[in-house]
Amino acid sequence: MQAMYPYFLTLHLLCAIVFVGFIFADVFLFSVLKRSLGQKADELIAPMMNRAIKIIPVALLLLVLSGGAMMSTYLNSELGFFNTPLQKLLMIKIMLALLIVLLVINALIFKLVLKRENPIKLTHHIILLLSLVIVVLAKVAFFV
Repeated sequence: MQAMYPYFLTLHLLCAIVFVGFIFADVFLFSVLKRSLGQKADELIAPMMNRAIKIIPVALLLLVLSGGAMMSTYLNSELGFFNTPLQKLLMIKIMLALLIVLLVINALIFKLVLKRENPIKLTHHIILLLSLVIVVLAKVAFFV
């Protein structure tokens, strides 16, 4: 597993950039277009969103799988799960990541299966906030 760790880490970081970058663009950039251009913005943004619906779930899946593979280096039955400050931070990050996954699954179900508007209006805002907390916790882990 140790030999594969750098590859999982690289994949994890690339997928995180894609996923968080899209969420950031939607929250801070596309929302400005929607406010200023109104209906015309929907015509401009729709092709990007259709592509994103295909790419973002794959990026998230690879993000979760690579994170799980790396997690096994620090959390397992031999090392424990809550024994060190690093393990506690990792567990918090895992819980936040699972919450993000649930929010994405919820959004996809409403968009693709139910074909209705998601009742959680601020899904992308919540996901962006949780993602930023995960990034900060990842940096804090270097100092504990």
